[in-house]
Amino acid sequence: MQIIQNDCGATLIEQLGALLLGTIIITALFGFYRTELFHLLAQETRMATLEDARGAMDIISRDLKLAGSWGAGSPPAETHLGDDPDGDEDAVCNRVYRATGRMIQIQMDLNGNGNCADLEPRENIRYELGASTTNCPGATVIRRNGDCLVAYATAPNSGMLFRYYDENGLQLSETPAPAAIKRIGIAFSVGMKETDFRTGASLTSALSSSVELRN
Repeated sequence: MQIIQNDCGATLIEQLGALLLGTIIITALFGFYRTELFHLLAQETRMATLEDARGAMDIISRDLKLAGSWGAGSPPAETHLGDDPDGDEDAVCNRVYRATGRMIQIQMDLNGNGNCADLEPRENIRYELGASTTNCPGATVIRRNGDCLVAYATAPNSGMLFRYYDENGLQLSETPAPAAIKRIGIAFSVGMKETDFRTGASLTSALSSSVELRN
């Protein structure tokens, strides 16, 4: 019996070609995996940031809806112990004490004790778009009575966090008379530390809302 042996094998060129082909396939799969992983992490970060921003928007909207809520039925006289920050000549607490495009200060007397400066419940509230703090990073942030509410915040409407409207729906100036304000528009964007690795652009989420003042 004659045994025929086949000594043919893969040549070096064939082996190198197979290695090159495998490298190309692995590189493509890795690139796809890396892109999908980035999108997943970016989406998770965006959702977490958006949830925090929505919570902040809810807090702002709730406070604005309560502005001018007098527990005793009418605005109490100012005590000058904290509810009259400017020491002005107003004789009573004010629904809207001061308003600009980047700041609003409101007052209320929820417990009806005649004092608009109580801390529990917080009845003299100031929101502002300002510079960052040690525990609130970003080019600008939103503060609530000086405390950090939203980090990495910006106002997309020409730097205006708030817009004001009268009873006819007409937009007021950036520094309106407080008594003329009937509706307040709120708009801000929240950025994240992470950027799009392909473009270097910041990832942001934008929110807006509108509040009708109750009185």
